Amino acid sequence: MTELNKSYIPEGTEDKWYEEWVNKGYFTPEINPSGEPYSIVIPPPNVTGSLHMGHALNATLQDVLARWKRMCGFKVLWLPGTDHAGIATQNVVERQLSAEKLTRHQIGRDAFVERVWKWKAEYGGRIIHQLKRLGASCDWSRERFTLDEGLSRAVKEVFVRLYEEGLIYRDNRLINWCPRCRTALSDLEVEHEELDGTLTYIRYPFTPPAPPPLNKVGIVEGGYLIVATTRPETMLGDTAVAVNPSDERYKDLIGKTISLPLTERKIPVIADSAVDMTFGTGAVKVTPAHDFNDEAIAKRQTPSLPSVVVIGKDGIMTSDTGKYAGLDRYECRKQVLRDLKDLQLIEKEEKHMHAIGHCYRCKTIIEPLQTLQWYVDVRSLAVDAIDIVRKGKIKIVPQSWENSYFGWMENIKDWCISRQIWWGHRIPVWYCQEMRNAECRIQNGVIVSRDMSKICPHCGSEELIRDEDVLDTWFSSSLWPFSTLGWPDDTSDLKTFYPTSVLVTAFDILFFWVARMTMMGLKFMGDVPFRDVYIHAIIRDATGQKMSKSKGNVIDPLVIIDKYGTDAFRFTLCAFAAQGRDIKFSEERVEGYRHFVNKLWNAARFIMMNLKTVNSNEIQDTSDNNAPSNPPLFSSANPPECGKIRGGRGSYDDITRYSSLNESLDLAGRWILSRLGATVDEVNSSLEEYRFNDAANSIYQFIWHEFCDWYIELSKSEINNPESGAGVMWCLLHTLETSLRILHPFMPFVTEEIWQHIMQISNFKFQISKKTESIVIAEYPKSLQRDRKAETEMSYVIDAITGIRTIRGELNISPSAGITTRVKTFSEKITDVLKTNLHYIKRLSRSADVEIGSDIKKPLDAASCIKNYMEIYVPLKGVLNTDTEIDRLTKEKNKVEEAIAFIERKLLNEDFLKRAPADVVKKEKARHKELTEKRERIEDNIKKMRELKAANS
Repeated sequence: MTELNKSYIPEGTEDKWYEEWVNKGYFTPEINPSGEPYSIVIPPPNVTGSLHMGHALNATLQDVLARWKRMCGFKVLWLPGTDHAGIATQNVVERQLSAEKLTRHQIGRDAFVERVWKWKAEYGGRIIHQLKRLGASCDWSRERFTLDEGLSRAVKEVFVRLYEEGLIYRDNRLINWCPRCRTALSDLEVEHEELDGTLTYIRYPFTPPAPPPLNKVGIVEGGYLIVATTRPETMLGDTAVAVNPSDERYKDLIGKTISLPLTERKIPVIADSAVDMTFGTGAVKVTPAHDFNDEAIAKRQTPSLPSVVVIGKDGIMTSDTGKYAGLDRYECRKQVLRDLKDLQLIEKEEKHMHAIGHCYRCKTIIEPLQTLQWYVDVRSLAVDAIDIVRKGKIKIVPQSWENSYFGWMENIKDWCISRQIWWGHRIPVWYCQEMRNAECRIQNGVIVSRDMSKICPHCGSEELIRDEDVLDTWFSSSLWPFSTLGWPDDTSDLKTFYPTSVLVTAFDILFFWVARMTMMGLKFMGDVPFRDVYIHAIIRDATGQKMSKSKGNVIDPLVIIDKYGTDAFRFTLCAFAAQGRDIKFSEERVEGYRHFVNKLWNAARFIMMNLKTVNSNEIQDTSDNNAPSNPPLFSSANPPECGKIRGGRGSYDDITRYSSLNESLDLAGRWILSRLGATVDEVNSSLEEYRFNDAANSIYQFIWHEFCDWYIELSKSEINNPESGAGVMWCLLHTLETSLRILHPFMPFVTEEIWQHIMQISNFKFQISKKTESIVIAEYPKSLQRDRKAETEMSYVIDAITGIRTIRGELNISPSAGITTRVKTFSEKITDVLKTNLHYIKRLSRSADVEIGSDIKKPLDAASCIKNYMEIYVPLKGVLNTDTEIDRLTKEKNKVEEAIAFIERKLLNEDFLKRAPADVVKKEKARHKELTEKRERIEDNIKKMRELKAANS
């Protein structure tokens, strides 16, 4: 039998097993051909991306579910892929061209797109490689890309069908525009940030005859109407000033005419009930071509107000701005303000905090512009998507996100799907340039086709021009759950795996992606795209701050993996993935779970090494092909039943193994098996409810504390016992092997490494009759029989041991000091349990003698510890010198008080509180609290020592 190395080394081990899993096809659904389908489609990361903490959390949670369900016998498909990420990818390649002193327009569309495909081939697989480093058990043979041939066909099919149903249309209206990317953006693609700005109050002169001056806010001597704005440059495009018809200050001015400063145009004062009477002066400038609210006001007027475009698609002022034409929009703002001041038309300026929209990709401030774009009328689709969630056919977890979903869907606006870039799904629309007949003219020369059009189907003209725009990246992504499975063809995968089982995603794409997938799935598949939507938390830094490059607090997952191993990193993410609570991530936590990996490894190593202490005839190493098979471990007169083979892949029946051998074990063995069963139940129920943190913490508590800290320690005195040693060794191996299977979805690599070593052991009767190749496809533990009596009785033994240990620790009694212990029980039942397990109590508490009974009296010189069902006394005469201990505690107290005083001087220093980073101040306060509590414990121990001294005097 090969022994485990002294320590677990992730390097090499992880690559070895991952390559093995992929090569053996363990990640394909065909590994469980008769299982119930369970499917997940990965939220496709951008092809430009590299693994960040959000990706790592998202992929880890999906992998936990996929591995768990696969081990439970499900036919699991976790389908991977990447998104072509239109704007992001185009920006990357344009930056490359810029370094070569070129632009995309200089090399042309075809050459540019070819260049992007070349970049994708060279660099686009990076994120996939990194997901594999994370241990993602995706079926890589089914990997998709949103621009691959099959998905492109699906996109065209959806576009044409929606157009034919009148749900896709073209319109010239105001849209968010990025002057840097030179493309339209949907509302969801605009990020708003609160920034300091200036509210400028501008005097708009009335045209003669001016109304009489009034002593009211907004009207001043000289016949001016004062208007407040944060964007003075757009005043050049004003076509009205609006007031609220209910505003008493202005009701007599409605219909009057104003001279627009810096221009020769005259504009009216109009009434609109949407005007906020409390903002500025209550009179607002109306610029329909550059403000969404102003556009709505303009359309409500009869007749509609005209639009004057003063800022172009490049962010440069247009020819309609006169002398300002050609200026950048922000340079124009400065010049307009200078000119207004020269004309004495600025009343005042105020600081003003307001939300500014930025492009979600390049962070440029967006510009509302009127452009011709393609839209999807999603209102009718949204009705069904709302209803389906209300009826529970899609369950959103945590449920609190449902309100956000409903709020957005009930106020949904038509979706702008065209983008003025070159990388992406080109819109399948052509325009006839001749329009030879009435039919063609009725269609405005528009041809929407699944195939490349060369001849106009309306009039036969060959003069066709294809639409230059591409579709919004989210359009193809919205089809992901069914297009990746082969739609529009009726494929076997589509029949088997749609609807998918669960979508794991972040809240920030609930509307970008989840809502749109729901609408499209219902529309084209007639069913929901997924049954459950699990929305995970955001990972923040250790202080709770959002990670960003500008703050310098971004953590690279691959650096953490290289330092601590993938298993420790994955487990950290799961352990803190509580529903509805963001994760405060710190490297120290990963280090802590690396210790957990070491703890598990050392436990396995201890067990494997001690197999040699059991009768050699009872254990065989299967590496010896000539080894005899199935020699008895237990008495041949009462052999335990072997596990059952199920599913033809070497699985076995845990319940059979458990029930057959449980009766032969002592209390400690029966207790650990019962606690193992409880852990199995807790983990399975937690994963069913997406409580990843509860599942991880249940495993951690069991393996670290109950199995390693208690049962392994209890077993050490029994392994060499000729009567009980084999049973104890069986229990150790059984618990370890089952624990590995419970833990595997969270820590796949270390569990496989240990499990493979266990699989080399033959001839234990509990052992699998037919070896399983990998823990990846081993059976996940199911509900096991609980032994409540053993759990209760063992709690008494543990209480007795921890009580004695508490006294030792609090009084600083040397571990080598032999002590006598008295345990007063509150019932004869507890007395019997403790006496039966006296050997455990004595060894683990390092007691030379233990007396147990319900009639025990407390010695005068004894320290005590009170538990629920017993009182524990440790006489201190000859064990502890109270004077020496009081002196030691007093010195320790003095040191603690010096440290407290030092911190208090800091915390009382105003300069320190103002200048020190918030996290430093927080740490100092936490340290102060910790030291204060330590001082209280020391003082309590000094008091006890003095009481003991008085009792002995």
